[in-house]
Amino acid sequence: MAESRGGVEDRALKDAYCHLWREGTFYHSPGFFQDVLTSKQLKLKKKEHNIAGLQVADLLAHPSKNEILAESGRIALPSDSFGRRICQAIEHKYNRRFATGQVWGYGKKFVG
Repeated sequence: MAESRGGVEDRALKDAYCHLWREGTFYHSPGFFQDVLTSKQLKLKKKEHNIAGLQVADLLAHPSKNEILAESGRIALPSDSFGRRICQAIEHKYNRRFATGQVWGYGKKFVG
């Protein structure tokens, strides 16, 4: 499930999800995703539906986004101590390069 953003954005997200379901990625076959995802179609809900899981995603995504923007030199590092604690708590969840443990470029990327 994801949060609805509007017609064009919703369609693009749904199309990307369907492509992942049907085609997989360079690293994982379609079967991998079909085994772990509960539906072949992405469900979208508006913010006003106040879905708990989407609220948790927002809680994690905003500080993480700011940290990535700061690390890439796009913004000054926010002084928000709660946001920093969130980032510290989820740091071990980022994808890492197996050989070196490197996160930047693997689990954290700036695409702008």
